[in-house]
Amino acid sequence: MKILLLEDDISLNKAIKKVLELDYHIVYTFTDGQELIDSLDQSYDLYILDINVPHISGLELLDMILLQNDQAKVIMISSNTDVQSIQTAYNSGCVDYLKKPFHIAELRAKTNRLKMENTHLLSDVKFKNEDDTLSKKERKLLKLLLSNLSLVVTYEMIEHDVYENKRMSMDAIRALVRRLRTKLADDIIENIIDVGYTISNVPLFSNNEPEKNIKQRVETLEQENNLLKLEKEILLKRSTTDPLTGLYNRVKIKEMFLYEQQQFIRHGDVLSVILIDLDNFKFINDTYGHNVGDNYLKELAGILTGFFRTVDIVGRWGGEEFLILLPKTSLGKSRYLALRLKEVINEMECPTIAYQTASFGIATLNDNDTLSTLVNRADKALFRAKARGKDRVEIVE
Repeated sequence: MKILLLEDDISLNKAIKKVLELDYHIVYTFTDGQELIDSLDQSYDLYILDINVPHISGLELLDMILLQNDQAKVIMISSNTDVQSIQTAYNSGCVDYLKKPFHIAELRAKTNRLKMENTHLLSDVKFKNEDDTLSKKERKLLKLLLSNLSLVVTYEMIEHDVYENKRMSMDAIRALVRRLRTKLADDIIENIIDVGYTISNVPLFSNNEPEKNIKQRVETLEQENNLLKLEKEILLKRSTTDPLTGLYNRVKIKEMFLYEQQQFIRHGDVLSVILIDLDNFKFINDTYGHNVGDNYLKELAGILTGFFRTVDIVGRWGGEEFLILLPKTSLGKSRYLALRLKEVINEMECPTIAYQTASFGIATLNDNDTLSTLVNRADKALFRAKARGKDRVEIVE
């Protein structure tokens, strides 16, 4: 497919382009909304737009693209978790929405899904003679046209997909199209002069087709859709959770902090954090091995998940450090929770390594805070707890 990509993060832009080109897509990249406007007079099979880009938003560009072509396929990508923005994008006509951070493999799957969603129409194509068989190149060409139904398949796309990236003369391509046309019962291939070819539609299958075949087709599509949903869930989980403990990782914590920060700005909702560091944990790994240490971390993760509310955000900050975001929780209430949790950790039964302790640092969100500055203050309180003998809870006023 011919794809337009708008992403102002240069490294992500290059990575997406490289991955999509592995599937022989032709990708034109932009980092600036204004720069992209000058290219909207060209036709693309798919648009991938970041919402937050310089000079003009992706949502505005989405409206402009669909105003020119209401059949255009557009995927929106953004770190914005605001439900209103997502709803606006779908209401405007985008076919999908990906929230950052996401695995590029997921975008690749969605892109190829859009390309391949019409290939099942191959079984609806009727041939002049039942004994007609397609050559390998004829079948590739027909699949390419069907997978881009109603879109123009350019000569370059035919060279990529049918001739495996070999340069071919126009005469050779036209001869292939003619051979394919002679075998089809319906004249469905249209010539787009100086550009390529397209199939606008395929006559529906005969009403005499057995009901069993129709049912099988529907079931196949449902299975494909379920597999795609499952793949999306797996990719999302891998991108947002720590593989050892199953808790949120830093990426997800940062994303959820931004939401809670907005609640603080808009409604004045207090937000506190607890930074936890296990005492003398290096000694455990050095003495008993990392497997024993990992088992303890996994057991502790289960305790943390059960101890806090479902609205609280429990994550592994790194190594033996854990970070808890506590929405609508004061500094005093957070200290009370940390003291209770300290006793729970002290009472954990660990036959191999005996009872363990942890130190706690607590801070609350201020007007000019970022996640970094907030955690830094909690880390200072944690350092104070370590300096004062460990197994303590300290706060930053």
